Amino acid sequence: MEYSEWVVTKTNQDYLQYISNTLGITVPIAQVLLSRGLREVEEIYSFLNPHLDSIDPFEISGVYEATQIIISAIKSNKKILINGDYDADGLTSTALLYDILRKKGAQVFYYIPNRILHGYGLSQKSLEEAKRVGAELIITVDCGIRDFDAVDHANKEGIGVIITDHHEPLRVNEKVKIPQALAVINPKIDGKVTYSCLSGVGVAFMLAMALDREKALEYLDLVAIGTYADMVPLTFANRVIMKHGWNFIESPKRNSLRVLKSVAGINSNYLKGFHLSFCLIPRINAPGRVDDATDVVRFLISEDDSELEKLSKWLNQINSLRQKMEEKIMTEVEEKLQKDFNDEPVIVLWGKWHPGVIGTVASKLIDRFQRPVFVFSTNEEIAKGSARAPYGIDLQELLMGCKDILLRFGGHKGAAGMSLKGDDLDNLKERLCSIAKDLIKYNKNILYLDVAVALKEVTERVAKEVALLEPFGEGNKEPLFGAKELTVVNLKKVGNNHLRMFLRQNGNTLAAIGFDMAEAQILEGSLVDAAFIPTINEWEGIKSLQLQLKAIRKACQ
Repeated sequence: MEYSEWVVTKTNQDYLQYISNTLGITVPIAQVLLSRGLREVEEIYSFLNPHLDSIDPFEISGVYEATQIIISAIKSNKKILINGDYDADGLTSTALLYDILRKKGAQVFYYIPNRILHGYGLSQKSLEEAKRVGAELIITVDCGIRDFDAVDHANKEGIGVIITDHHEPLRVNEKVKIPQALAVINPKIDGKVTYSCLSGVGVAFMLAMALDREKALEYLDLVAIGTYADMVPLTFANRVIMKHGWNFIESPKRNSLRVLKSVAGINSNYLKGFHLSFCLIPRINAPGRVDDATDVVRFLISEDDSELEKLSKWLNQINSLRQKMEEKIMTEVEEKLQKDFNDEPVIVLWGKWHPGVIGTVASKLIDRFQRPVFVFSTNEEIAKGSARAPYGIDLQELLMGCKDILLRFGGHKGAAGMSLKGDDLDNLKERLCSIAKDLIKYNKNILYLDVAVALKEVTERVAKEVALLEPFGEGNKEPLFGAKELTVVNLKKVGNNHLRMFLRQNGNTLAAIGFDMAEAQILEGSLVDAAFIPTINEWEGIKSLQLQLKAIRKACQ
């Protein structure tokens, strides 16, 4: 991609040196951290050294009340139903809370709605399931915050409800309105920055920690997977969860993750975001998109090898089916974009597509267009949609401006679901684009760099310190370095579409690789500016410093 402008944050050099000296990190990494809004030594130290002791679940309103209710229910031998969701966030939430309650002696059951048959959230079907198993208490995970009618119905039936959710609550005249449940745990009600961006499984984890902190920590692998899957910002409490849970996935003790990594072809103990995004999470998500996801919970907590082998093969097959469906939809989407897309600030598409796959289609378009994407299934009179937005854009703000058109909507800033009459889709598209012009200030084709450096400043130590910022994901992207006026040496095209070269500046030379950059208009001996990530490359047992190029252009004088 070509960028119209490269922008870098500048910081007082004396303060950078102070941060570097105080924390024992290189100046470039200090600049990266400051560029990301971390200013004080204490908060930078906490970011680099996230500790589980910093998390106190009782700081979240509703946790204490919910804990007392659950403990009382266990002592009274009351049956409990966990009402989950069919995506990776909801499934890991369900597995976590179900398993920990089971081990604490609760009579506990779980229910995962079918996306097509039952839809999202706490519903009439949920209540029927509760009555079927004789549950007197329902605990929602990753849902419930807007299910007013279902909670009211449960109350009339004499079934208590505890809501654990992370989606945006309903706000009327800027005041939060919540269902009349026994307890409601949703950090977005509190607004405390430490917990406000938790995923659904992150909220369930807080409740689990309040019930049994030591045992809850054994589920950090599932919490990390659900957190990463829901694309919440990996900052504050989420960073703590991911930093510690990452190790549990790299070297899994849980049988299901060991089997899942094997069937997904992950043979290394070194885990990257790619492995989660494209290997593990899609397999966990697939049944909820095109089938019934109930058995995913059973898979996640099973310790039976034969059962795990059978279910892992099923996950693989369902994921292959999901991929074929997605490929077919993407072909139609490409045709629509070529015909109708006129660089609008919001992309709105619809067709007779499977409603379980449109979310992944929206995610792919986000990566490409970096603007809000709404994709709708119009198989019935009521169009069901899924939306995604790039980091920094609030979908809920967009949707609130269209609430008179929509029949139902919910979610959070980066991802949302909604429904409306099919006849209103053109109106919705027009409204969204109109609102977006006022709400969204696009910096089109601007490349934002974390730090500008001279080539001599890029050392193996800097590359190793990049790892201190891991794991990378939403809200914590890989740091982007920039260097100016570099001479291209020994330029070669390698593989199908990659460039390999050396970059030289004032007597300093470093190897560089640009994946999918073979079309770049760069010549041997030319002077260029480069944006890159410093990495340690290992080849045949030899480790060396290498720049992974993200953008390259002719040098700007």
